[in-house]
Amino acid sequence: MKMKEKRKHIGLRPKRNNLRKDKKPANNHKFIQRSRQMEQMHRTESQYQGTIDDGSKLTADLLPLLNDETQFYEQLVSGYSSTITVPTVKHEEKCILQETKIEEDDMDQIPSDSTNLKQVNVFTNRFDFELESEDISAILAKDTNELKGKWSAIGNFKIEKPNLKSTSASDDNYKQPADVLKATDLQLLKVQMSLTLNVSYPLSTKQTELFHMANSYLDLYYPQRTHDNAEEIRYVYCLHTVNHILKSRALILRNNEKINELVKNPKQPTSEMSLPDSVRDQGLTRMKALIILPFRDSALKTVQIISKLLFENRKDPKTGYPVTKYERFLKEYSGNTVYFPKTNPKPPDYEQTFNGNTDDNFKIGIRLTKKSMSLYTDFSGSDILLASPLALRMIINDKDQDFDFLNSIELLIIDQAELLIAQNWENLLQVLDHLHLQPQKLPETNCQRLRSYCLNATSRFYRQTLLFSSHDLPEFRGVINNKCHNFQGKVRIINKIESGFISNVLTPIKQVFQRIDCSSMESALEDRFQHFVRYILPQFTKSGHSHCLLYVPSYFDYVRLRNHFKKEMINFVQISEYSKKEKISRARDIFFHSGAPFMLYSERGHFFRRTRIKGIRHLIFYQPPNFPNFYPELINFMLDINQNPRDGLQDIMSVKVLYTKFDLLSLSNIIGNENAWRLTTGASDSYLFSNNE
Repeated sequence: MKMKEKRKHIGLRPKRNNLRKDKKPANNHKFIQRSRQMEQMHRTESQYQGTIDDGSKLTADLLPLLNDETQFYEQLVSGYSSTITVPTVKHEEKCILQETKIEEDDMDQIPSDSTNLKQVNVFTNRFDFELESEDISAILAKDTNELKGKWSAIGNFKIEKPNLKSTSASDDNYKQPADVLKATDLQLLKVQMSLTLNVSYPLSTKQTELFHMANSYLDLYYPQRTHDNAEEIRYVYCLHTVNHILKSRALILRNNEKINELVKNPKQPTSEMSLPDSVRDQGLTRMKALIILPFRDSALKTVQIISKLLFENRKDPKTGYPVTKYERFLKEYSGNTVYFPKTNPKPPDYEQTFNGNTDDNFKIGIRLTKKSMSLYTDFSGSDILLASPLALRMIINDKDQDFDFLNSIELLIIDQAELLIAQNWENLLQVLDHLHLQPQKLPETNCQRLRSYCLNATSRFYRQTLLFSSHDLPEFRGVINNKCHNFQGKVRIINKIESGFISNVLTPIKQVFQRIDCSSMESALEDRFQHFVRYILPQFTKSGHSHCLLYVPSYFDYVRLRNHFKKEMINFVQISEYSKKEKISRARDIFFHSGAPFMLYSERGHFFRRTRIKGIRHLIFYQPPNFPNFYPELINFMLDINQNPRDGLQDIMSVKVLYTKFDLLSLSNIIGNENAWRLTTGASDSYLFSNNE
């Protein structure tokens, strides 16, 4: 591609809303309509500025432990509440010496590992580390040290570690890790022995490096997920999740043994006895891992991997893995819900994305024991929760349900984040805002077994987050930078994008990128609209500019432009994610045969259907696409084979992309990092790209 300048110009729990009250699961093909209902009633446009915290607000209101208005945490420490119901205990000493209630199957979960102090201690160092108020202030202020490195498979990465007053006991060695070829290699990484026996060896170099990052308990942002490496990544985070759960259970069992010894050989009267801080090994609820996925098919693949990791060496040839309610699970989570036509087939990436059950309203609790894995368990008794953002948000907004199970999450995994953008990004943000909130009631867990950060209301600083996406976007950066406060720091993959998806453009056409000046991100939406109405639209309403497709990534902008077109009585057709099949066919036919000079086309409409639009002579990107592969795909619709030979406009074609300086990441995915930087910081406001040699 050639580029040249064209012309120069220079807390406490928030109130629930009544967004969704019905509890009946919608049909699989209704997920678009459900998304529309959520948007219409609680629309917050997908702009990451809404997720930004003010790092200067380092006051007591950011620290619940210093501002316990309801005395909840004081009651939690004392184990008594006059207003909140707690389990009745006949004798005080029973409250003091109470062991964690573990079912019989759990008692011998990992006998060989439960006494392996060396392995367990490496795990507990993270959760035994106590943050001071100065440390929390440093984390919120983003006072960090940066470390850059490069490994052979994942490439370049940047680590940001907070400047803490006291250093945590963690391994800061980020040299190229050795390949994992056998079980002993994973055992050196402190993976539970029972788990290493079921791993499929050898792990690929990419899997090894990703697992090293995850096993270091840094937050991880990996924006290079593809359909080719998707299952490699899924295997890694399943391995890390199961290892985390098994270590937690092993630690509880070991501490139960300590308590038993303390009771059998007391050094002081039972009435005066208290548990040592070394047995603080639990959160407010049992659930420790939350895996957020877009579709039921993703949950199906995740459960299958977890089953293999737990029971591969004990698989029964006839009955398979010991997973309870697995037949029901297969019935509800398998099967295809999207039809793929044989004539005029969809692009390969579309079929890979929507293959399987694409219902986006699901939630399933998983409980691990030695003998089996239980599905559909009650959330309060689950170790892992697989769920979609929509399903979790419906729970949060239901006054008849509580979501206390979200307050002790230690491991959060968000996979296929780009698909969550297409569904409704606001759902995910709503879920993240409801993690680690003050519970509605005191837990049944013995207060002397609670970790110190649960008593201090600082659980969010001990949560690890892993986020995987196919490309980099401001929304993803916003989550990692402003919703994740892991005291051990975060790592982000920062590989350079050389050329971007513009190299896949086949149509020989000039592409003009025009910058819109705006003072702030808050004003960008209005500035973009005013620029389009005043300067761009008049150019294409003139005669000779028929067959113009206006591509709009944001549904909010789409509705605003549609209303403006109607107000100005501009002849146009429209296709969005909510358009019915019959109306789509009619709109395509009218547009192709010059019945309407404009087509208003939403990004999510293209994402969910990948309709092939014919007859495009002029293509306007109202904003750079969130999905960079759509850029060459739409331009390639302008090839001669897709044109109407009778429209008389063979020599009149154009492509225009409107952008602001805040679209840097979206531009980088399309034209590469260097070109994107030049477009957002250069003196000119218009740049021309051409694939004509």
